[in-house]
Amino acid sequence: MYRRAGRGRLLLLVFIALSVIVITVDFRQESTGPLSKAKDVAVTIVAPIQRGFTAVTRPVGDFFSSVGNSANLREKNDRLQEELEQARNDARSVPTLEDENTEFRQLLELAESWRSMDTAEAEVIGKTPSNWKWAIEIGKGSSNGIKANMAVISTDGLVGKVIQTTPTTATVLMLIDPEAAAAARFEEQGEVATIRGNGGAELLSLDFVPTDADVEVGDEVVTAGYDGGVFPSGIPIGTVESVSGEDAALERTVEVQPSVNFESLQYVTVLLETGDRFKTAQAGK
Repeated sequence: MYRRAGRGRLLLLVFIALSVIVITVDFRQESTGPLSKAKDVAVTIVAPIQRGFTAVTRPVGDFFSSVGNSANLREKNDRLQEELEQARNDARSVPTLEDENTEFRQLLELAESWRSMDTAEAEVIGKTPSNWKWAIEIGKGSSNGIKANMAVISTDGLVGKVIQTTPTTATVLMLIDPEAAAAARFEEQGEVATIRGNGGAELLSLDFVPTDADVEVGDEVVTAGYDGGVFPSGIPIGTVESVSGEDAALERTVEVQPSVNFESLQYVTVLLETGDRFKTAQAGK
């Protein structure tokens, strides 16, 4: 439909003129002027409507806001639940870790303890004329604090144990004697077994080694603790020379090359805190 172009411009000019007149009058009139009163009346009418609108719309806004916050709260709650469960799992593992740590610390203390024990150094004065084929006589005895069932070592490792004494001499049964034995373990793996002698020219035998034990040639073998109060833990015994045994067998056959040259012993060291003295000291703690 066609409209005359000048009509729109005329209306615009009229509105501009009216706006200028209203602004001028409002600026010049006093606070009690007609426009001020009209404004007050408008505020009086509109204010209740505005409050009512706010009262209606605010709960709606709060509702949608709470919906958004609920999602955030659920996410935070799930994260806290996961952290709590992890903390509970960590707490349950603490006693096991403490037990393992205590056992490992005790093992280290035993391994180091024989190095700080009271000792008596003695010279090997000869082979002993006794029923034991692989035994030696040393030049110190009970007057030096040496008693039966005390461990005897050299600078290379375990020699054996004292089996009888006189005031000035002692008899030492060497580990290579078939009647000698000691609790032993692999230094790295920790598998415990029994080491025994086979005579002077033979290798030592490691008995009661499980078939699933991770044993290899070259593994170091040390004493595994106090064998009846005799041998402290950690004393070198020898090195694995060979490993054999069928998969179906209950145990493996392990031969050990001793670290001590039993044929050329000249001096040995007696650990005075092993045997009866050690057991008495432990009982008093």
